[in-house]
This record gives sequence, C-alpha cells and structure tokens, in this order.
Amino acid sequence: MAAKQHAYCDGFGALLLTIVMLVSADAIAWEREQNVVKLSPQVRTLPHGEAVEPIPMEIAQAFLREHRVVDNAEALQALAYVIAGDDRRLISGAGDQLYARGDVPRHGQLGIYRQSETYQTLEGTPLGIELTKVGAARHISSEGDIVQLEVVSSHQEVRVNDIVLPLDDHEQSTELIPRAPLSAIEGRIIAVPGGVRFIGRFQIVTLDRGTLDGLQPGHVLQVNQQGGVNQRSSYSGVGSTAQH
Repeated sequence: MAAKQHAYCDGFGALLLTIVMLVSADAIAWEREQNVVKLSPQVRTLPHGEAVEPIPMEIAQAFLREHRVVDNAEALQALAYVIAGDDRRLISGAGDQLYARGDVPRHGQLGIYRQSETYQTLEGTPLGIELTKVGAARHISSEGDIVQLEVVSSHQEVRVNDIVLPLDDHEQSTELIPRAPLSAIEGRIIAVPGGVRFIGRFQIVTLDRGTLDGLQPGHVLQVNQQGGVNQRSSYSGVGSTAQH
C-alpha cells in the first residue's frame, strides 16, 4: 500500500524548485536513488479532525532564513561575496570585520551563505544551487564596490568566497492557507536538508517542480511512496478512490 502524506508549498522563490513542508503525522522513508516518491494533487474528503489546518509561517521562517536557492552558476557569480577578512585573514567569526565585493544594501540585516547542494532532476538536469547560511553581518562602510562588514553572529566560520545577501523574513503572510493547485502537478522529492532518510511532520523537502509548473504558496500535494506490487490494487485519478 502506498504511504500518503500532505505537503504545503511555502513559496521558496525558485522558478523550477519548490520547498514544501510535510503536514501529516505519518513518516515516510525517502530513497533518492530508487525514485520511490511521487507527488500529485488529489481530492479527498476528510473527517473534520483530519482536515489540514492553516500552518503559521513562523514554523517555516527558521528554515527559509537558513537556506536560499539561486537558479544557476551564472546567477551565483552575480552575487556579492567575501573577499577577505580583517588583516587578510581567510576565516572570520562573530565580532570580526571583513570585506566583500558587490551590491550590498547599507541598511537591514545581511546573511552570509555558503554554496552547498546542487539540485537536479533524477535524470540529471540542473535545477538550482542551494546556499546555506553560516552567519549574519551588518554594513559598516563602502567605497566603490568594496564593502566593509561586521560579523554579528556565526555558527560556522565565515570564509573567502562566501555569499552576502539581504536576510529575507518572508513576512508577506502570517500563515499558509491550504488549497489545491489549479491544474494537475506531478513531481518528485529530490532532496531533504540534512540528508536524513526518514521524513515526518513539519519537515522540509525539495521538489523538482516550481512556479513555472503552477505551484504557489499554500498548495497542498499528496505524497505517495511506492510499495510492493499488488495485482489486485488499482489507482485512479483526481476525485476517485483507490482500492487496496
């Protein structure tokens, strides 16, 4: 029997990728190399106690501040980046000053990110590059395209070539309102932050579908995990039932 969950699209911002939050209670095992996870919209009637309730955005805020996605290597090259620490040090931490090159806002908090995973389809088509936050900084001064920053916090050492971006609080809404996509969307889970194998409620996963495919914040998808072959099983489309 297929394992089923519901997932919210939370509007991560990439055109070809979507970060979703699992909101059902059941856990599933994720095996990237076996291509076992498939997502598609499906209409189901649930008892009131099982209905998917709106999810406060604060649950996803921490993740959204810690992870960003850029479309490709060309977009990555256009971002501001660390060129040196104070006294030409190669690594910096909280309280240190450093220098960056590029377009850096003078006001507001800044995040310092490091390139991590390259997202791609199961067939190998590149979809985007994940950036993971290593610290935060504030603007001190600038001259031309060289900016002096102070590291205000860090949970990893800040290195040369780390990326500097404005921190985005995703405050456009206070909660995610569940609704079905306007058209049928099928995709796959291609990554799980932290490399964990089992995924449970309120955990974040990455899909190989995004806004170009019609996904919007709040869209609810059903997650099916492939099980053993059962000759008596039949699966049908939207609005009907499956017999097991």
